[in-house]
Amino acid sequence: MTHRNIVVHEAKGTWIEDRPVEIVERKGIGHPDSICDGIAERISVEYTKWCKQNLGAALHHNFDKVQLVAGDVAAGYGSAEMLKPIRIQIAGRGTPQTPDGRKVPMDTIAIEAAKAHIRETLKYLDPDKHCVIDCYAGRGASELIHAVEEITANDTSFGTAHWPRSVLENAVYETCEYITGKLINQFPLGEDVKVMGMRQDKDIVLTCAIPFIAEKIANVEAYREAKQAVQQAVQTFADGITPGHTLRVDVNTADDEAAGAVYLTLTGTSAECGDDGAVGRGNRVTGVIAPFRAASLEAAPGKNPISHVGKLYNVLSLLAAQAIVDQVDAVKFAQVYILSQIGKPLDQPLVATATVSTENGHVDPDVEAEIIQVIDAQLADMVGLREKLERMEIPLY
Repeated sequence: MTHRNIVVHEAKGTWIEDRPVEIVERKGIGHPDSICDGIAERISVEYTKWCKQNLGAALHHNFDKVQLVAGDVAAGYGSAEMLKPIRIQIAGRGTPQTPDGRKVPMDTIAIEAAKAHIRETLKYLDPDKHCVIDCYAGRGASELIHAVEEITANDTSFGTAHWPRSVLENAVYETCEYITGKLINQFPLGEDVKVMGMRQDKDIVLTCAIPFIAEKIANVEAYREAKQAVQQAVQTFADGITPGHTLRVDVNTADDEAAGAVYLTLTGTSAECGDDGAVGRGNRVTGVIAPFRAASLEAAPGKNPISHVGKLYNVLSLLAAQAIVDQVDAVKFAQVYILSQIGKPLDQPLVATATVSTENGHVDPDVEAEIIQVIDAQLADMVGLREKLERMEIPLY
């Protein structure tokens, strides 16, 4: 039986929802940073799939350096025109050729994966019409390729995540998903939604940036009417998921209707004009950006699912935290941290530790043993984790 260094201790300090102020953000799937995250992960998935189908095994890669350079658009009531395309630049490292000389069409895989992601997630952005996509990915370092072949940690790094979300974190996450998943089918909206939440005691303000589609908004009166209807719909939805709190929703607070400066777009994303993007600048694996919580700066999307601890340990921390809360009745909150050493077995980190809050405020030996067992089981199933990532079953941003 594998012995793993797992440490459990009781959380100290003020519970997040008892703090006087909390701030949380979520960038929607059409935000330039989220577009880069999504493209990077889709490239990783498609590259792994191609290698397994054609070579029989996954190869080393880290396509986590995607950058988006905004284009230029002329948008006004009733019309919009692309003046300069969005440029998407794919970098990172892969294995373009196997040791026995077989070539991997890395650039083609990457560019087609980027286009597929855009087509499947953005309603108005056309990757062929609105974007120029280039791949500059190169060959990975030999020692990192070796780490993949041996399935050992490719870096000395850590992952961390918490569960469950606080009331504000949940409100920010679910509200953003509601807008991009439901309201977008009822109103002329794009996916570049950002929700910034602020809680002061029991009062919540959600500041929402929501793009409207210029060609479907005839004039200022139509914009004002649509914006008001969207604001009311979001207010009703968010009220329903924040019991015990007062809540206010503000939409597009930078608008100056008198000057004609309102949030109108051609493609539903600010990437079309003035807002660049990069992998890792957006949501953490928890789905939100929560500055009052512990988080890793590692970007999970695009990294290989075989040996890269920047991906695996962040995701594993989230799954472990969720499993602890779900399976250990006494625990109401868990923050998990996992630290690797480069070259060491992935299922045997230098340390895995959980900081937990319990119903009675204490971690007794039986509860500690249950938590250790849960973390141990998660670490023992690295193969299952890789397979879930390859099937895109776990949201990373």
